[in-house]
Amino acid sequence: MLVLGVDENGLGPVLGPLVATSVTLEIPRYERSALCQRGLSLGLTDSKESGGFGQMQFAESVALALLARLGEGPAPGSADAVLDRVFRDGRPRLRACCPDDPTAEQCWAVDLPVPAFGGDADAGQALLDKLIGRSSLRILDVRSRVACAGMLNAERAAGKHKFDVDFDLFEDLIASAHLVHGAPLLALCGMIGGIRDYAPRFSRFDRARIETVPGRHGQRRYAIQGVGEIRFEIDADVRHLPVALASIVGKYVREISMRRIGEFYRRGDPELTLASGYRDPVTKRFIEATALLRKRFGIAQECFRREA
Repeated sequence: MLVLGVDENGLGPVLGPLVATSVTLEIPRYERSALCQRGLSLGLTDSKESGGFGQMQFAESVALALLARLGEGPAPGSADAVLDRVFRDGRPRLRACCPDDPTAEQCWAVDLPVPAFGGDADAGQALLDKLIGRSSLRILDVRSRVACAGMLNAERAAGKHKFDVDFDLFEDLIASAHLVHGAPLLALCGMIGGIRDYAPRFSRFDRARIETVPGRHGQRRYAIQGVGEIRFEIDADVRHLPVALASIVGKYVREISMRRIGEFYRRGDPELTLASGYRDPVTKRFIEATALLRKRFGIAQECFRREA
């Protein structure tokens, strides 16, 4: 059967992109608890535990190993190559949203070499080999979708909440997995913010073919005729291995995106302290310290800091 894990990274920060990621597995039968325990024994869990800011070595090793298993060559060697692997044609689409060339430089001028956080793709491969062992588990696909600060601000100005954008990214990943890998598909998704009723929000699937299915507390389930089942769950990245893997890769994509932004501003101030982009004192100082640089470089404000 096909099992898709979907999660987001970067819903709450003030800087950097929102990233949604999916990992598609093929497995004879999805035994949640056994697979989860197998992953936990190897450190494969929620990215907040396995790859916090400043502790990205493990997450980078796993992410690069996952990308190297997709039959598209060795592990990527740069941030651009990572994005090309997880989001085909994504760079041209994202760059087309930039209002001008100087602003585009903020996100694209520094093609960060990877590994960037001390990770090791070979170590990651050894860990994935232990995860799979002699089982019939196959890792079929890893994909991400990205909404940058400028895109989020533009959607907000048009009356669209970031939760809505996040759902759109999730649905795009699910629809893409269905298109590429077929059905039936079990899509396991992290719960999105305060959203609890997802049925009216689907736009890529015929709503007449969507049925709400009873689920346990903290879970919303939907059966889509011709597609399979989609579940949204609280703590899905802790309960489900494919969601944990998606969380790890998404965390890595977001972190290298923030690192290349930070390194861009370090061109103007080499002493600048890198920031996570979350609502913390280091990020606040980063915003203040880059104010004159942003003015000098001609960076559009709406493409730097999120409004919400």
